[in-house]
Amino acid sequence: MTLKAKIADIAKIAGLSVASVSRILNGRGRYSEETAKRVRQIADDIGYYKNRSASDLARQSNNTFGVVYTNSETHFSEPLIKGIMGQAATDKLDVIIMIGKRDDEQGLTKIVQDMIERRVFGLLFLSIQPSQSIIDILNHANIRALVVGSATEHDVSYISSDDFQIGYQATQFLIDKGYQRIGLAGMDVQRDYVGLQRYQGYRQALKEANMKAAEGLVHSGNFSYHSGITAATYYTNEQSVDAVIGASDEVSLGLLNGFHDLGVQVPKQVGLISIDGTELCEQSRPKMTSVTQNFQLMGTRAVREFMALEDSHNKIETVTIPFEIETRNTTKQD
Repeated sequence: MTLKAKIADIAKIAGLSVASVSRILNGRGRYSEETAKRVRQIADDIGYYKNRSASDLARQSNNTFGVVYTNSETHFSEPLIKGIMGQAATDKLDVIIMIGKRDDEQGLTKIVQDMIERRVFGLLFLSIQPSQSIIDILNHANIRALVVGSATEHDVSYISSDDFQIGYQATQFLIDKGYQRIGLAGMDVQRDYVGLQRYQGYRQALKEANMKAAEGLVHSGNFSYHSGITAATYYTNEQSVDAVIGASDEVSLGLLNGFHDLGVQVPKQVGLISIDGTELCEQSRPKMTSVTQNFQLMGTRAVREFMALEDSHNKIETVTIPFEIETRNTTKQD
C-alpha cells in the first residue's frame, strides 16, 4: 500500500483522467454510480486520503471551524463539546479543538493566529472571554466568532444562560426555603462579567425580600474546587451563613467537603445550591441542589447559530438558553 497515494494513481488504475477522478471524489460533476463506486474502492485499496487543505484552497472555501476551551477545573466543557461535535457531524463540518487558559491574552492570541493559519471559517470560544483586540483580529481576517456558555460585554455574538436570572432565581429559591443569611461564593463579582451579572441578580432578589446584601457574605474565587474549600473555612470561622450559592459545581463540591471537614452539616446547618448542574451534583454525597444549565443544547444551538452568522457577519447576535432548578439533598425539603 502506498503511504502517499495521489489522485493520479487512482486515475491510472481506473483508466480515467485525473480531472474525472477529482470530480468523483469531491462529489461534483456527472458520472455513473458504478464508476464512482469503482473509483472510491480503488482509493480505499491504495490508501488515498483527501488533502482537505488543498481542496479548500482550490475552491476558496472551507468547512472547518475552531473551538477554544478553557483548561479550568469545571466539568461543563464536556457536554458543550458533545453538543458541538454532534451538530457538526450532522452538518458535515470539521472541527479543530485547542485549549486556552483564562486571562492569558498572549496565549489566546497565539491560538487565534494558529486557527487563522489553518483557514478555519470561524471560532467558538467556550466560556472564554476573548478581548476586543482578539475580536478585531478575527473581524479583520473575516472569521466569524461566537462565545458559548458565557455572556460577554465585548462586541461579539454569544449563546448562554441568563446569568442575572441565575443569580436572582438561585437566591429567590433559598429565600423561599426560609434561609436568611445567604452567601455567594467562588467567583469574582467585580472583574468577571459573568460573576457581576450573577451578583446583581443575587442583590436584586435580596432587595425585593427586604434583606440586606451584606458585602461580607460574598467570597471571591475563580470557579475552582479550591475556591469552595477556602470559602467553607471563611463562612465557618469569619462570617456565618445559613445557605450558600456556589459559583460552579466544583466550587460547591469544595464547599460541601470543606464544611464536612470542619464539622458543619449540610443541609442541617448550612444549605447549598450549586450553579451548573453537571454530573458532579449526582455524584456528591449528599447530592447537590443545582441551577442546571443545558450545556449540550448550548453546544448544539451554537453550531446552528454559528452557521447563520454567515449572512450577517458584522451583526451581534445573542441567544439565551433556559435553565432549571433541580432540588436534591443539600437544601431544606418541603
